Amino acid sequence: MLNKSLKRLLCLVFALLLTGSLSGADLESNIVNQLNRVARDMHYSSQMIGQADESAAAAFAKESASIENLKKAFYRLENRQEIDIAADQLRLFAYRISSEAEKKAFEEGLRILEGRVKYLVQTENPTLVSSLNNVKALRNEFENSITEKEPVFARRVQNLASRSRVTRNSAPKGLLGAHVKNGSTSFSVYSPAAEQVNLVLFKEAKDKTGRSFKMNKNSDGIWTATVKGELYGTFYGFTASGPNSDGHLFDSERLLSDPYAFANYEHNGKSVVVNRSFKWTDKNFRRPAANDAIIYEMHIKDYTAHKSAGVPASDRGKYLGLLHGKGTDKVLGHLKDLGVNCLEFLPVHEFDNNFAGETNHWGYMTSHFFAPESFYASGKEGQAVNEFKTLVNELHQEGFAVIMDVVFNHTAEGDHRGLPLNFKGFDNPGYYRLMDNKKYYWNGTGCGNEFRSDSLMGQKVILDSLKYWVNEYHVDGFRFDLGTIIDKNTMQRIIDELPKDIILVSEPWAADWKRNQWGKSDFRNTRLGKWNDDYREKIRGFVSGNANRNDVMTVLAGTCFWWTAKPTESLNYVESHDGYTLFDLFHGDKKKTRLAAIALLTSQGIPMIHEGQEFNRSKNGNHNSYNQDNETNWINWNVKKQNRDIYELYRGLIGLRNKFDNFKHSVALNSQHLDWILPANQNGVGMILKGKETFIVLLNGDQRNWVNFKIPHGTWQVVCDGEKVKETGLYTAQGDYNVPPVTGVILRK
Repeated sequence: MLNKSLKRLLCLVFALLLTGSLSGADLESNIVNQLNRVARDMHYSSQMIGQADESAAAAFAKESASIENLKKAFYRLENRQEIDIAADQLRLFAYRISSEAEKKAFEEGLRILEGRVKYLVQTENPTLVSSLNNVKALRNEFENSITEKEPVFARRVQNLASRSRVTRNSAPKGLLGAHVKNGSTSFSVYSPAAEQVNLVLFKEAKDKTGRSFKMNKNSDGIWTATVKGELYGTFYGFTASGPNSDGHLFDSERLLSDPYAFANYEHNGKSVVVNRSFKWTDKNFRRPAANDAIIYEMHIKDYTAHKSAGVPASDRGKYLGLLHGKGTDKVLGHLKDLGVNCLEFLPVHEFDNNFAGETNHWGYMTSHFFAPESFYASGKEGQAVNEFKTLVNELHQEGFAVIMDVVFNHTAEGDHRGLPLNFKGFDNPGYYRLMDNKKYYWNGTGCGNEFRSDSLMGQKVILDSLKYWVNEYHVDGFRFDLGTIIDKNTMQRIIDELPKDIILVSEPWAADWKRNQWGKSDFRNTRLGKWNDDYREKIRGFVSGNANRNDVMTVLAGTCFWWTAKPTESLNYVESHDGYTLFDLFHGDKKKTRLAAIALLTSQGIPMIHEGQEFNRSKNGNHNSYNQDNETNWINWNVKKQNRDIYELYRGLIGLRNKFDNFKHSVALNSQHLDWILPANQNGVGMILKGKETFIVLLNGDQRNWVNFKIPHGTWQVVCDGEKVKETGLYTAQGDYNVPPVTGVILRK
């Protein structure tokens, strides 16, 4: 996805073209990915026509490369099933064409597919002639319909974005769902076009029949019913009948779960009336300021699932498993000793663990925005509510803020082939962005649909959910997956309406480059931080001896010359759940992983470390492990013993960052804060970080040569020699300082 964007989310997972056979879901995603890239690169190269500089040459080379990758994707097709999948994805791509570049990308893809099938018919499998006829029919279907030019495409996109079936001026008030009060339980659900909605109560999660109650509809489109009794532990759902036109998918025979369910029996089961009372003891906890934050990205199960974690089997891989290890060098004891202060959990909203028949381990297929994931709890009947609160409460007492990775850009209901679970069955055109042909969904996420944040109720769901997790679960921040699918107005409301000390970060991209609702330069000078893929690529390149020094200087100083107004708008990372671990990326080269760590933790901005990065964890070269619920993803704590030196380096660097403000300014730096040391060797760069004490950071990305740095006059304490950190100094230095290849050094005065 534009750099890091086509990520993890299981359907965002685009498998490497040169690996083994792809599953159907991976094949679909791979084709969509390649078509989007071709369209993007064709768009950029068209803007370079008539120019004769290096940028134009690079743009045309990139277009050629993306077309070659598209060919590779189609040349791997071997059988009728794979060909039909490819043709179907081309058809869906054609439905959402909104630019001349996308039209050309479609035509190129169709030409390549037709050529591939012809070859197979003539040389290997004559029975595929029916597939060839289907591809030809696809060409005829769109030959006359896709004749528009750019201005018409632009108007179409604008019309689709502004179209709204909702005529009210404001969304309904209050938190919907199931609420127990004064000896009764009330239920409410939104379905403005429904003709009848029934509440159905069940004693057990697996019951096929239950008690049905007719609900009443108000002018806001809210259906309500109240039943006597405190129905804690009761399972429930709804049936809804209404029109099957204009994008609606009503089915009176289908049981739907509650979009506002506070607990749900797995992602596709019944909702649960749950007792949400809890005694909090974290009143003295204070969230760290953005410039003080050091984020640790982690997966609930992976952290304790491996036997080496030493967690009892009953808690292994669960919410409460993270509370084990106090006083040890594992799990909670490890985090305390490391010195990070913000734990960012991969999605814990209830999600589909097996989307489209494939393991969805990371959790980027949300089904319920108000319910914690039951897979991480001791049971599926609402136990997750109390156990996640217990986790947050205890982590606060240990000094950790909790950040949730939230997925509001799409849901687990998928595309037109996905069955209604909740949103689709109540108000499909209100909750999702539909194409002109309302059978189909816009798919800028690469995961089948786009949640309609720009509708009144879609926006309400997002804001209600965020505020609910802050108030109900005392959560301290949110990371927005594929954040640019969320419309600009909704994102601004999030910034404005959530408490000012809540940490907010977002991925500033979408899977489909044409579906971005906003970009990196938007929301400048606000508290919204953005995942900085520029930082990731420039620092990785520098560590490998292949980077532009001016670019490296820009990202080291907080990216303020590009798209941030202050460093805290940049979330810096060199490893995340997406892509290779640093150990795998650099083929086990410890010098490179050390240099990357030193750069990361001395840069301006919010640093993020991925679980296990601090001891050179490997995933055996798997760059896309979204579907691996096994030792590929589980943290093997024995690796920490093997790489204790790397861990101690991270621990020491974090200790320096926590103690000294030189490394964490909240304003754009100028000569009062920073001076540069620029040696003749372009692979070297030095930072003089001024303050009550002065630090010098010397970074040498040259792969072979030492670099000479002329440091300011006086005697300096070397607090990091590239391998070890000691705050009081390992030894002294003065005059010129020669830094070995692929090494970072920190001096203090």
